[in-house]
Order: sequence, then C-alpha cells, then structure tokens
Amino acid sequence: MGNLYNVEQLKPKVITGGAILQVKKEKEEEFLEKYSNEFTYIGEWGIFNNTFAVISSDGIVERCAIYHEDKIIDFKTPGIYIQIQGQSKSGLGGHIYLDFMTNLSFYLEDALFCVYYIDNVDQYEIKEGVLNYQDKGKFDYFEDYLLSNYASSPEIIADYYAEEVYEFQLRYEERTRMEDDPKEGYDPEDYEELLEKLNHYKDFLPRDKAEECVSWLKQQIASYQ
Repeated sequence: MGNLYNVEQLKPKVITGGAILQVKKEKEEEFLEKYSNEFTYIGEWGIFNNTFAVISSDGIVERCAIYHEDKIIDFKTPGIYIQIQGQSKSGLGGHIYLDFMTNLSFYLEDALFCVYYIDNVDQYEIKEGVLNYQDKGKFDYFEDYLLSNYASSPEIIADYYAEEVYEFQLRYEERTRMEDDPKEGYDPEDYEELLEKLNHYKDFLPRDKAEECVSWLKQQIASYQ
C-alpha cells in the first residue's frame, strides 16, 4: 500500500479518514460562479487534487476515503459541501494546495482538519473565512498529535476514539456481508487497546453514545474467549 496521505477532521465535528467542509450559505452563489463546471449538477465534481464539491439537498454527504469503508454523514443542513479525500498516495498538492485552500477558505464555514503523512502533521484551520496553516511537526502517530495538542479539549479526543470504534464496526459489518470471518480483521488486543483508551474519555461523550461504543467493544473481546 505504501505511504498514504491521511486526512483527519477535528472541527466542527470529528471525521476520520477524510474531511467534509461546508460552504457558507451566503457564499454559495459566489462559490458556484468560481468553482462550478459541466459536472456541477450531476453529483460531486473535482475542484482540486483529491478535493471535491457536492450539492446536498438533504445534508447527507459521503465521506471520501480510499481504503476506508463507505460512510454517510448526516449534517442535517442542505447546502454545498467540500469533500477532502483521505488515504491517497498522491496527496493534496503541497504548497500549491495551500494556495488553493487559502482562496477557498473565503467561502467556508469554520473548520479544522489535518493531513498526516509518514510522521508529519499539517494543520489547516479556517476561521471567519481565513486559513491559518501550521506545520505541527513530527509525530509517530496522529494520535500523539491529538493528545499533545488537545489535552484541554477532551471532548475532541473522546469523539475521535468513538469514531475509531465506528470504523471498527464498519469493517466488521463489511467482512460479515462478504461472508469473511470478521475476527481475521483484528486481534483481541486491538479491541482491548481501543476500549482502554475510550474508557479514559467516555465521560465526555453523550451517555448513550459511550455505552454503545463500550458495549460493542466488550462484545468483540468476549467473542475471542
């Protein structure tokens, strides 16, 4: 598979494997004037490397990630959304992408996402239409960056671990549909490690969400015994 450009979104909501940004309602017409093409009203259309726009009539948008299972996210608000695809080999485009995002941010709602490649984290934060880019340096794992930079925002860390549980569930369900043994996807230690991490932050999740995640992980661990 080689080295991949992983994209992780932390604000306004945590999304693993990719990012989904929303165009401001009052900027939609201007956005379409600048970025639309002959494919605009067919579905999603490319506006840059691994970056797509889609008009959603109901707020439902697909997360784009090459090596993750299909995932639909309901933002509950119709509008224009920008999908940034994660896990590509080609990446987003380096400094050229930075110029692109600087211009695009003028049309976007506040958001924060990161690109993690090999061992380096690039952080893109959009506030009031202005992009603040930072090279956050080297981390062995994206999780290390998360714990180092968001210790004072445990809700974000909790949501990240909950999303990791959902990714486990999606892979489990996909293997089951394909009539493959879901146990071949993970070792029991994988579930135990994620459960331990989640237990440290579950109090920062809604109770029903925390209970659902913990219960599912415990069920998987028990299935190996």
